[in-house]
Amino acid sequence: MITSVLDICNMALDYCNVKNITSMDEDTKQSRKCLMWYDNVRKSLLLNMNASFSIKRAVLAEVVNHTPVYGYNKAYALPSDCLQVLNLDSPTHDRYYQIEGNYLHVEQNHEGELIKIRYIADIKDVTKFDAEFCDCLALKLAEKICLPLTEDEQKTNMLKQFAQQKYVETSTKYGRDNKIVVINTPKYRQSKYYSEIV
Repeated sequence: MITSVLDICNMALDYCNVKNITSMDEDTKQSRKCLMWYDNVRKSLLLNMNASFSIKRAVLAEVVNHTPVYGYNKAYALPSDCLQVLNLDSPTHDRYYQIEGNYLHVEQNHEGELIKIRYIADIKDVTKFDAEFCDCLALKLAEKICLPLTEDEQKTNMLKQFAQQKYVETSTKYGRDNKIVVINTPKYRQSKYYSEIV
């Protein structure tokens, strides 16, 4: 059972066929390379895969002293763990909005209207990962660290192929879990965040 970042890193090292580490703080090339790449790979996979365990819902709080200078009349603070907004749930589902910094800017016509979102959360707790994501993360990490650790291009290319295959399989699974329907809106109002869950 995977319970720590160390477990994920040792899975990656196993894929590279190099010696495991006993601590993330040990002074070895393996631990330094794992530390260099782990968080970047983890966030990238969360953003690109829409992993079921990383999707959350939230009701946003208006930030009164942060009204946009132009274009919108309301600003809402995004959750501190928000990596990407998936969709906005409001009485007008096709509402145009933009994400700037840690704020969601929107034109709001009804005072006191709640702004609800679905979003990808920055999940750091390894025990929240499912088995497929753990394996995908370990393979992608192995792809990044294999060449500097082994200087074996053939093994690195093989890991790259395995990682891509696992990525496709796992993404397909998450896609079945979270079917997206894109709302038909005028092109000038479309953004990558326009979607609604069935």
